[in-house]
Amino acid sequence: MPRLLLIDPDRDGLDALHAALRRAGFDDVATVTSGAFALTTLERNRPDLIVSRASVPDIDGHELCAIVRNDPSMTGVLFLLLEGPGDHAPEPQHEDKPDQVLAGDLPLATIVSAVAALLQEHDESDEAEAELAGRPTAPAAPVEAAPAEEAPPPGAFEVMKLAETMQEIVVGTKTGRLVLTLCSGRGVIIFERGKVVHAEFFGLIGETAFAALLVAAHGEAQGTFGFEALVALPPNAMRTINRDLKQLLLSAAAGIDEGRAGAAVAPVS
Repeated sequence: MPRLLLIDPDRDGLDALHAALRRAGFDDVATVTSGAFALTTLERNRPDLIVSRASVPDIDGHELCAIVRNDPSMTGVLFLLLEGPGDHAPEPQHEDKPDQVLAGDLPLATIVSAVAALLQEHDESDEAEAELAGRPTAPAAPVEAAPAEEAPPPGAFEVMKLAETMQEIVVGTKTGRLVLTLCSGRGVIIFERGKVVHAEFFGLIGETAFAALLVAAHGEAQGTFGFEALVALPPNAMRTINRDLKQLLLSAAAGIDEGRAGAAVAPVS
């Protein structure tokens, strides 16, 4: 069964395409609304095909396609780019081009058909190469399945939901407090007109606290978060973060993937 990754900042549109693909028989479909967490998902679970909107706020579809094309570990991954009526389409280098581009406000059935056609063409190409090389196109006997990939720690999916919420705050240029209540403690991320300006967790502040919060959330199966909207921050509010959300998420994701959870938050005595 092919593995698909869908990337769309519009949650309603994402859910609708996900449901349409499931009805068409595609059961292994992951969905994300941000480019930064698409990269994290790619590192954990290499898909067979990526379907991405061109207009993704943090890392647009064209840039993401170029990243995939230039990553040797992603060789053979198919890329279907969906361009809306108002999307600007830069001319990519030949080696960075997606396998197919669909432009316009298209029905879901058209996208599903394109997904199926791309996967079928890819399978037929693999079979043709195998025949030319004198290799059998199918094993003569059942082959033992490869060991399953290690499942991400409990809470990893919730971290993606958290990142999507933060992306919505940024896009909506909102001001307020994103409060996280975890088993390990309570933390807060402060936004001002859609920009992350401060974070606190376990006595840490700034970017260190932001990364520690995401690492802690990634390792926990339980926890909640909620956004408290404010008209404006108090005049004396701390502003300890200068990097944008995309950079902060990428740094936190790197910390998670490299197993630096123990260094991010000191154990409570």
